[in-house]
Amino acid sequence: MAVNLGRRGSLLAVTILVWANPICVIAHTGGGQGKPSLDWSIKPSKDTYYPGEPLLLRVMIGNIGGHKEKIDFGADGIEAFSIEIRDHLNKVMCVGNRIQRAGLTRRGFVEVPAGKVSQKPIVVNRWCSTLLPPGQYHVVCHVEYRLRSEATRIPGTEKGFKAGPLHTTQLQSGIELIKPDPSKYNKILHNVARYELKREGQSFTDWKEKRDLARKMIAFTEWESAVPYQLDLLKVVIYTWPKKDLINSLARSGTLEAATGLIQIVSENEDRPERIEDIKREIIDAVYRLRETGKSDIIKATDEFVLRYRRLL
Repeated sequence: MAVNLGRRGSLLAVTILVWANPICVIAHTGGGQGKPSLDWSIKPSKDTYYPGEPLLLRVMIGNIGGHKEKIDFGADGIEAFSIEIRDHLNKVMCVGNRIQRAGLTRRGFVEVPAGKVSQKPIVVNRWCSTLLPPGQYHVVCHVEYRLRSEATRIPGTEKGFKAGPLHTTQLQSGIELIKPDPSKYNKILHNVARYELKREGQSFTDWKEKRDLARKMIAFTEWESAVPYQLDLLKVVIYTWPKKDLINSLARSGTLEAATGLIQIVSENEDRPERIEDIKREIIDAVYRLRETGKSDIIKATDEFVLRYRRLL
């Protein structure tokens, strides 16, 4: 989505830290004719979160230059990011490094028309757990990106391009984690899961965009109550990397339900092994990881499985 920026004055680089506001912004603009002029900020989707709830941040990019910019965020649109969570004393509570995707995957581009603001939503739990004590925190988001306008054609080729220089920026946003309340979790998950259904009159593009974001939020939710949603998604998502993300979350849940659900997926596809060929190793590894919790019910439920399937990862 893009909105009008309106007229802007100076193109000097500006750094603004507003600690009294839950939105902490580092705005960085380039100056000079023909050079990229982008304002960056991030803001959370709401004021407060429960520990383990998917923390949705929106990276806002304003283009105050005179031409459209196309920003490359790398493979799957996440390779450009690394995340830190710090407490109110600036102590680092979690560091999530850059995530690199191997194999067949799409580049993540965001177009920002001149004079407009576009946004890139990211789920912080992909990088850092939010299972932290209630309190005030701030998220530090490091971004390394390239601009399509700075790519140069490779001599002697028709379609070959050499990527332009790497740009960096750092963004910060204040967040508040409140006291856990499991009685609210199912309602929150249900509201997110509703985006699976296309509303009457909703365009396909809008529905798919919102559905895919909702799937990411469910995939990285850190509550036990998210396990049945994650198991359901694992059976319907198409692409390999999202399935691997779901399997990793199920393994981290440390629940019997995750273990039995993963075993069921393998058993249901014994006659059609090609259906899970791309994730079978990850499922087997996840079952072993769940056994490593030492929980007797999980160990008992998976004894037969590990005798049949050897860990390969």
